[in-house]
Amino acid sequence: MKATPALITGTFTLYATLFSIIFFSPDSAEAFVPGVSTGARIVLRAAAEISDGAGVSEAFELFATFVLKKQIEFIERVETLDGSGTKFSMDSWGSGGSGTGTGGITRVMQGGDVVEKGAASVTVVRDGILSADRAAAISTRRAGTSGIVPREGDAYCAAALSVVLHSRSPMVPTFRSDVRMLLVRRDRTDECLAWYGGGADLTPYYLFEEDVTEFHGRYRDVCISHFGGDGRTTYDTMKLGCDDYFYLPARDERRGTGGIFFDDLDSETGAAGKSAGPFVRAVANEWAPSYEAIVGRRRDLEYGERQRQWQLLRRGRYLEFNLLYDRGVRFGLAGINPRVEGVMVSAPPLIAWEYNHNVEEGSDEAALMKVLKKPKKW
Repeated sequence: MKATPALITGTFTLYATLFSIIFFSPDSAEAFVPGVSTGARIVLRAAAEISDGAGVSEAFELFATFVLKKQIEFIERVETLDGSGTKFSMDSWGSGGSGTGTGGITRVMQGGDVVEKGAASVTVVRDGILSADRAAAISTRRAGTSGIVPREGDAYCAAALSVVLHSRSPMVPTFRSDVRMLLVRRDRTDECLAWYGGGADLTPYYLFEEDVTEFHGRYRDVCISHFGGDGRTTYDTMKLGCDDYFYLPARDERRGTGGIFFDDLDSETGAAGKSAGPFVRAVANEWAPSYEAIVGRRRDLEYGERQRQWQLLRRGRYLEFNLLYDRGVRFGLAGINPRVEGVMVSAPPLIAWEYNHNVEEGSDEAALMKVLKKPKKW
């Protein structure tokens, strides 16, 4: 039976990123994804992210500036890598992320030679007010950590950059990544709490172990360079968090071969410990190099209709995860008058489902499924 692809295209405006900043973490994933390990949570007590003693608010503005600049830099590198002349569209809303207000910029590429569809989206929220539900969600997720307990009415700021690149060739994997920061402030006491999240992961259609090993090695090296002797343990925990979050429990398989995924990396002024801010920026700085190397090796490999159909079937799993299990997407779609184009910004451009598809034993497709069923150390 030949798969019938379903087309999902459009120009997108980011709105759901705000929800994912607040709700997206391996901690609260336990409520949605069976099998998530409580050991997947990382909490690092961090000094102010800049060494001259600037406060948390200044650190937030520095991070907001960083994600806006990183979006431009990353897009330039992807357009060069793609080489087709296809450009990312520009869709701004609110303040566009700059200045003092709330806003964002969604950039989308469609129809490239390497990137069939890609999105790089920035959201910056300033002077938000926590609702009772959001405050409760944060408090539950952060149970057992230090700092103020977020309450209804607390002010918050949030900034995030999220990226997805869906490849045209089934020999090139899909790449997903994000970095984010949330700051909560209690007006009556001026107490602040800020933390980071983010990660990077691969969703290949055919397994090239060299690519996956190199990809994981790059982010392992970032962990080691920033956390020294604790770096390997930090990477192992973040890898577990990634494997556990991007999991389809009904099918007992992971969406891809993972990478790193982290949340609750605290940045508390005056606290002793490791510095989370430079680590998060280093993760974002590794995105383009980690993907460019793989594309360079695989973009010109030949493939046929069988490989393309398998890619579309695996993209169906990608969308299946987003709709059924991803907290940011589910929360965004459940809102009143949701901006569907923004919520669905990470959806693949073309997908397929096939009833009772059987993977041939000993095939290249089976080699991938073995790893998705049972993640391995890379």
